[in-house]
Amino acid sequence: MDKKKYLLKVLNSKEIIDMLPDKRVYFLHAVNPDKKLYLEYEIVNEYGVEYSEGNEDYTTYIVQLDIFSTGDYTELENTVKRIMIHNGFNRDMAADLYEKETGLYHCAMRFNISLPMD
Repeated sequence: MDKKKYLLKVLNSKEIIDMLPDKRVYFLHAVNPDKKLYLEYEIVNEYGVEYSEGNEDYTTYIVQLDIFSTGDYTELENTVKRIMIHNGFNRDMAADLYEKETGLYHCAMRFNISLPMD
């Protein structure tokens, strides 16, 4: 299973996309996003979890989702959590932050999922 395609498919849920002014999610870094509300995602780590006969059968991927906003992002945060969990991801952590340099509120969330090797 292609991890990036699967993650993008999950995040491109109509429910998430309809909440975003730009109607899209950004991989790694958003270039000129609508600062009112946007979502970036990345895979921050991966490691083997199941092996057989010297081969890695399953890999766990750690995914970080970052919501940036000029205001309250709670509705998007809750929707993202629900959709990620519904699609087989486990939530590892979440932090509410404020970015002084940009003046944006920032919700960083990490999820993990184990998928079979391609």
